[in-house]
Amino acid sequence: MKKRIKLLFLVCLSLIMLIPTNAYAHDNSIPEWEDANISQEEFDRILAPYEKSNEKARTAGLITRYAIGLEKSGSQLSIVGKTICAPGVVKSGFTEIVIQRRKAINDSFSTYDTYYDLYSNSTSYAISKKITPTPGYQYRVTCTHYAKKSLLSTEKIKNTSNIISM
Repeated sequence: MKKRIKLLFLVCLSLIMLIPTNAYAHDNSIPEWEDANISQEEFDRILAPYEKSNEKARTAGLITRYAIGLEKSGSQLSIVGKTICAPGVVKSGFTEIVIQRRKAINDSFSTYDTYYDLYSNSTSYAISKKITPTPGYQYRVTCTHYAKKSLLSTEKIKNTSNIISM
């Protein structure tokens, strides 16, 4: 009886192995994050629609203005952002910048790449980077703006950029 059960089990497994399956290659390549040489006018033009003011908020008030934005230029994606803080701030920047992508509008965004701890020891910090992402996706950037005045006085603001199709 045990031999018949084992034989039946092996026959079932053999039949399952004969069922055709499709294997898909997954593109895990993450493009290099490189500095973008753009003028101050171009930088301001990209960020103008997305700049937010925090001067009237009832928060710690360390971050006065902030923005993050994307722009497509050929096969590259320009990522620009800034954090501008009140006088007396000793450290400003981003705790993280996350590049996200999705295949279609009905899909949710997934993390494509993440960068941590981008700071300067001043009252403002700006980034302008370029990547060459995989085409066929929609991209956006989420970030956390950061300001530190003292050990007990910090502020973080989450922000999301516009969406660009590549």
